[in-house]
Amino acid sequence: MRLSRGHRHWVYWSGAALFVTGAIWLVYRFFLREHGEFGEPPHPMEEWWLRLHGTAAVLMLLIAGSLLPVHVRVGWHQRKNLLAGCILVAFLVLLIVSGYVLYYSDEVTRPVVSMLHWIIGLGAPVALIWHIVRGRRTHSTLPETDQAPTQPAARRTGIST
Repeated sequence: MRLSRGHRHWVYWSGAALFVTGAIWLVYRFFLREHGEFGEPPHPMEEWWLRLHGTAAVLMLLIAGSLLPVHVRVGWHQRKNLLAGCILVAFLVLLIVSGYVLYYSDEVTRPVVSMLHWIIGLGAPVALIWHIVRGRRTHSTLPETDQAPTQPAARRTGIST
């Protein structure tokens, strides 16, 4: 089931914001550390990228929630693009749960969950692109009668003109 143009833009832009802020945070966290007198303190911008990433995550939660009642439900009932869709939903659920655990975890579990979170997060765009490509292929290979109704709207609804 194809999303409207506006809905697609919200998905793409919020996903891009989430991915970019997370990737930039990783760069600041692991590659732009400053050596100080007492070790390696976090880079001053690291905290800001993490805050932006959290804000983008809230936006993505809203967008993902908006997909559930129509796009996900209809796709599930029509049995279309299920494998890629289920994998994408699994990625989202794992990212949501691991993000929650990161926010509320202790210092013992945080490093392991953090690594899992960013590995899954770096793979999420691949899952999204795969879902989109498979969905477009499925949509383009359907018979013409399944893609668009050939009858005028008045005949489909039973209204005579």
